[in-house]
Amino acid sequence: MIQKVTLPKLGETVEVSTIEKWRKNEGDPVAVGDVLCEITTDKATLEVESYYRGTLLKILAPAGKELPVGTLIAVIGDAGEKVPDELLGQAGAATSSVKATPKKAAALAAPVVAEAQAVAAGGRIVASPRARRAAKELLVDLSRVRGTGPGGRIVEADVFAHAKGGDGGRSVKASPVARKMAAQMGVDLARLAAAGGKVMKEDVLRAASAPVTHVVPPPVPGKPGEIVPLSPMRRVIAERMLLSKQTIPCYYLEMDADVTDLVCLRNKMNARADAQKVTFNDFILKACAVALKMFPAVNSRWVEGGIERRAEVSIGVAVSLDDGLIVPVVRNVDSKGLEQVAAEAAGLVERARSKKLQPHEYQNGCMTVSNLGMYGIRSFIAVVNPGESSILGLGMIADRVVFRQGGIQVRKIMALTLSVDHRIVDGVVGAQFLEVIRDALESPQKLVE
Repeated sequence: MIQKVTLPKLGETVEVSTIEKWRKNEGDPVAVGDVLCEITTDKATLEVESYYRGTLLKILAPAGKELPVGTLIAVIGDAGEKVPDELLGQAGAATSSVKATPKKAAALAAPVVAEAQAVAAGGRIVASPRARRAAKELLVDLSRVRGTGPGGRIVEADVFAHAKGGDGGRSVKASPVARKMAAQMGVDLARLAAAGGKVMKEDVLRAASAPVTHVVPPPVPGKPGEIVPLSPMRRVIAERMLLSKQTIPCYYLEMDADVTDLVCLRNKMNARADAQKVTFNDFILKACAVALKMFPAVNSRWVEGGIERRAEVSIGVAVSLDDGLIVPVVRNVDSKGLEQVAAEAAGLVERARSKKLQPHEYQNGCMTVSNLGMYGIRSFIAVVNPGESSILGLGMIADRVVFRQGGIQVRKIMALTLSVDHRIVDGVVGAQFLEVIRDALESPQKLVE
């Protein structure tokens, strides 16, 4: 029996997706739950599973092509069953999935290379999420990599091949942890290795915390005057931020938190052998969870016909990506210990940066935490994500001279800026909510208990 496989709608905002690669070939047997292909949305790279049992009779959508959700991409049926012509017609030109002979493949190679060169000349690098992740880990410049994927797209194998041909940062002696941290923090391993010896994570941390003498801005795709097409992620960000500013009346509250004790506690916890590393964001998540439990009005969202109180305390963390940002959500923060929150948050961030998040991992948060302190930002006003009540913007932790306990002291202070949907939360409640967060951060031991 013929069964249609269509491009699924994985997420409320997903309208188009790109097939990253097919995991099954035409003629392969398929069981219910087998992964047919991987698709890339504006948020993540996801696996498409089969709902049917049979044989993959025909692949109707090539890898590397962006298609609207609901598009017919494959046909499953009994072995040897003929695919109706009307189904083949629905795919149009995309139905040419016949296996090419070596001679045909060679004939097609030249156009692919030409297109890859044209893309590079335009300044826009087309690469798969796995390729971008590998490039970061190996310190490979993607602009120097020749793509062999569909339409000249750079795939993971291209990055590995390029790294073998060049240095890729791998000739530097460094521990695996140091190499990964250097890639994440943008630290040049070659510079650290100049003094000789093996680069360790402490060397990377020391280099990352050193004063920045100059900042090299990231390359901007396109030439002056050229219109660069929106990526799917950038298009969704633009739509949702415009919706937020047009429909959500916000007010903004700012407060300083003395996090001197928090910094000391975090350093002690991270110094323990084999301990789960915790970040400042993890403490913030726990502090926000304390406040959300005390103020159900903030743990709510605006819906048609009223205000919906949420059943769980789930908080999003804004994560910056190459082509935008995404907000993975840590669920039930109030019922989990700090180290469990830290482990889950770290896993979500890692999957977010490799675009491996599942839709349920970045939807239905009640509020968001956004941290720009690592870039030297003192404070900032963040934009509330539609569907949430608020967003907390975190600034840098700075040493300040304060009058405390009858004397002058130097304390570590962090600015907290809360953006709140006034339709849901009144000003006094918002102020009390932020005050609870500040108090929790200033007594961090309670967040660990």
